[in-house]
Amino acid sequence: MRLVASIFALAGLAAATVAIVSERRMQQHRQPGVTYAAATFRRDGGWRRAELFTARGLEYQAQAARFGISAAVLWIAALLSWVLLAG
Repeated sequence: MRLVASIFALAGLAAATVAIVSERRMQQHRQPGVTYAAATFRRDGGWRRAELFTARGLEYQAQAARFGISAAVLWIAALLSWVLLAG
């Protein structure tokens, strides 16, 4: 039954990859004059801030968040299935 855990883990890896790529694309859509540090190292993380990112950048931000959460859920499912189905 470790196959189930492996499938969850690989799906999580794919979701994390999409999240990382989306985050990098988001950074390419910063408003003119906004640096990486100004957009990223903020208390709010630059979340949904139109003064930092263009509309397209905010779309990539939302996509990165969705896939990042999905990756975490899939990895937790992989861990749980590995532990629970191992016995």
